[in-house]
Amino acid sequence: MLQIFEVTKDSPWLPQVKALYESAFPANERIPMKQLLNNKIQREFCAFVDTIDGTPTFCGFSNSITRGTITNIVYFAVEPTLRSRGYGSEIPKTIREQHPETRLVVDIEVEEDSKDAKELKLRERRRNFYQRNGFEASPFDYLWQGEHYRLLTVGGTVTEKEFRDFWKEVLKVIPGAKYP
Repeated sequence: MLQIFEVTKDSPWLPQVKALYESAFPANERIPMKQLLNNKIQREFCAFVDTIDGTPTFCGFSNSITRGTITNIVYFAVEPTLRSRGYGSEIPKTIREQHPETRLVVDIEVEEDSKDAKELKLRERRRNFYQRNGFEASPFDYLWQGEHYRLLTVGGTVTEKEFRDFWKEVLKVIPGAKYP
């Protein structure tokens, strides 16, 4: 059974979270770790740990923000050596259980934009994973930091206005911050 630990600058799981974050997300999709740890924006930054062969083992992490009726999973990754063991499905399910009254939102890179066959296959796998876990495409895409994203939701659709208003609210505490 997965245990959940808050990730802070003093967290014993921070080195594993940081290493996975940097390996799982391209540089243009990452924000600095110190911003993820900064409490200016109220977020849930969690390490997921399972006991494997009697040893607490870091399995993955999530970084999500909830405002009103939307919970946006901003970052989420599973340790590569532990993929295909159900952790990838368990983490969003756990977040959903913590916020049953919200619509859960993730975004994925738009497949059609991929010019590389290997990257296209990864994007298709990512989309298929989320669809198997109940996520459906929302009616709009957006650009952020030079990347084209498609919004996927579970628990109800999110309109473009709702999504943009969500980010305006989240980022109002950071002068000059750009929202999707």
